[in-house]
Amino acid sequence: MSRTRAATAMATIRWATSTDTTIQSMFHRHRLARRASTLIRCPDEHYQAATPHIRLGFAVRTVNQPGLAGSVSPHLSKLLVHLGDVLGYLERKAIHFYRLTLPRQFTIADLADCRLHLELLAQRISAQQVRLGLHLDPYLTLAHPDDRIAAETISTIEAACQFLAALDQRNTVQHTLVMHIGVHDAEALQRFRQRWAGLSAHARRRTTLEHTGNGSSLSSLLGLAAATGVPIVFDYLHFRLHNPERWSLPLALGLILATWPDYLRPEVHLSSQRSEAHLLPGRNGDSRVLPPRPGQHADFIVVHDAIELLEASRGLPPFDLMLEAKAGDLALFRLRHELVRYAPTLAGRVS
Repeated sequence: MSRTRAATAMATIRWATSTDTTIQSMFHRHRLARRASTLIRCPDEHYQAATPHIRLGFAVRTVNQPGLAGSVSPHLSKLLVHLGDVLGYLERKAIHFYRLTLPRQFTIADLADCRLHLELLAQRISAQQVRLGLHLDPYLTLAHPDDRIAAETISTIEAACQFLAALDQRNTVQHTLVMHIGVHDAEALQRFRQRWAGLSAHARRRTTLEHTGNGSSLSSLLGLAAATGVPIVFDYLHFRLHNPERWSLPLALGLILATWPDYLRPEVHLSSQRSEAHLLPGRNGDSRVLPPRPGQHADFIVVHDAIELLEASRGLPPFDLMLEAKAGDLALFRLRHELVRYAPTLAGRVS
């Protein structure tokens, strides 16, 4: 890349981030951020040759296989049996990214009781090259003003990360935990920084932070990432709902991917806004129409949302794409089919 193009790109980034020197310094340190601007794009041929596939995944629900319907198992041992069945299904369908749900009363002590089962599953997961993910309950956040809830958050993060480590390859980090920051103000950000520093090193290596459709802006979370090192998960629908900086999609995606360390493949979320209304029956035979809420997930992914996101990722590092759709695995199959139909070039970049 020429010095002129690099200078122009950095000028664009400085303009986009206004006077936030913390974020600007992160750009100068991180080579990936130089590729965030729409001014820096690899040719299609180079992109296809140099960038590995973007792996599609789905969360919990195996709608296409009723016997594997996702549920919260009461004990870790039952969850592991269910996970073994799910892995067989993922292998048959060539899916390599899956989000599961932990039992609500899960503790670190449960891991010792299931050590052998965990080891066997870890070998199978490695052989199938599957990435697993967990999503923390929204009410659990390191920024919570209630110390009791904050303590529960910390213990849950530590236990969840030990569970993910038990299912990962030795000395590697692939499976990750996603959380939200919740409340947003200067005090909340400070509480997050302090409690993040108190997490164990292995928990910090696996825990990520997702921006939401309201509250903290991308620029504030980028500053938090620069201060703490927490990777930010980009969410397409949340970005569409809450983008006070008015950043373009390619720029925002590039900035977020720049927060991820070299040892960890980024995670991105894709969902479409629900447009269907709910028809609620009344007591006297009448009915009431309940419109969809902003940010409510649709059953399937609108293919043009996926196309827009994939087009925006040209020239950026590869990532794993979690589909947050009510139809679960059916949404993944439909998106695969529609990409082949409407965007065959892009379809060749995902698996």
